[in-house]
Amino acid sequence: MMRTLLSIFAFSALASATTYHLTVFAPGTDVDGALLNAAGQGFYAGVSGPATYCPQSVSNCPEVQGTLVHESMSGMAVTVPGGQKIFVSSTGQVQYVQAHSAYIPPGSFAGGWYNKTIVSDCEPNRDVVDFLSTDGSNFGGVKLCRDVPEFMAGTGASYVLYAATTGFNRTDCVDTLGLTLHGHEVESGCWQYI
Repeated sequence: MMRTLLSIFAFSALASATTYHLTVFAPGTDVDGALLNAAGQGFYAGVSGPATYCPQSVSNCPEVQGTLVHESMSGMAVTVPGGQKIFVSSTGQVQYVQAHSAYIPPGSFAGGWYNKTIVSDCEPNRDVVDFLSTDGSNFGGVKLCRDVPEFMAGTGASYVLYAATTGFNRTDCVDTLGLTLHGHEVESGCWQYI
């Protein structure tokens, strides 16, 4: 009876969540459980929090709640008008558009995210989000790569989030089984991510 109640509570908590923060699911690696934060139009492990902005002209800037995304990985959970869509660049980096812009570079993927369940005989089943390119090439998977951009030096960034595409050619990466979504009952993580 108690187990049934706990299952119902767990399901209702996830069902009522409107936004999610992301951690990496890669058992047996040094990136397993790593929290991903938004910065520099990408997602990074190792930074202490997201890079955010709210202009002084906004009278009630929302309190920063961390890096939050929508369930389908379609966009960042932000308050800025027009939102910030998430996309996978042609070379595989998982990115988001700048505020007040809908520009997604040619060759990028604006979708391809899907839910899957990892089944194990030794551990509880785990629901994760994974990526499969939408161009028919059947390239896919989520990776964390060590070589972070130079502009992120000094931020603590140790890994950058990538998805496998036909243009992906990095060799410094850790394969993951997917991203774990952790539900929040807030509508946005901030005004905008930068």
